[in-house]
Amino acid sequence: MTKIQFKELGVVDYSKTYDAMMQLIESQPDFHSIWLLEHFPVFTIGISEKEITEDTLKTPPYIKTDRGGKTTFHAPGQLVIYFILNMKKLPFPPTELTKKILETASLVLASYDLKHNISARDPGIFINNQKVASIGMRIKKNYSYHGLSINLKTDLDMFNSIKPCGLDVETCNLIDYININVDTFKKELLNNFRQMLTR
Repeated sequence: MTKIQFKELGVVDYSKTYDAMMQLIESQPDFHSIWLLEHFPVFTIGISEKEITEDTLKTPPYIKTDRGGKTTFHAPGQLVIYFILNMKKLPFPPTELTKKILETASLVLASYDLKHNISARDPGIFINNQKVASIGMRIKKNYSYHGLSINLKTDLDMFNSIKPCGLDVETCNLIDYININVDTFKKELLNNFRQMLTR
């Protein structure tokens, strides 16, 4: 069975975290790694974005990334989960990774009796047509990186100042619909992601 490393990093800088992911991939670890964190306010620009350009001097900064999709916003109050996974050691086809992550997060939300749906057109999870979770992944040297973000209690005004992920959709916070203990919610997510990787 492949070892799974879990890290909880607190509130961290986006660029430094990206560099740390790249360093881990270059080391070619024989284990899976899942990081839970929040980012200081930052707009990240995906490879499909054509209208917004990088500007690291703005506040918050706009940073070009190599993940799929368009532009999105990260800030404290949004839980980000990065998956640095060895593609050769997954218990399912690598092409199903994004689907499996969303389905696993959905199981946790369902345990709170929360009505929601998974969207394939705009990959993520929606509550009442409002997006509460987004996903963007990439694979390099047989490892996945980037991951899933879930709005717990974050600044939606900044989020809605752009078209999240390139579409005219509204966003929402999870706490607007259910009461959660954040630490308990994190543990539930990690337990389910562990099961996802060990089945």
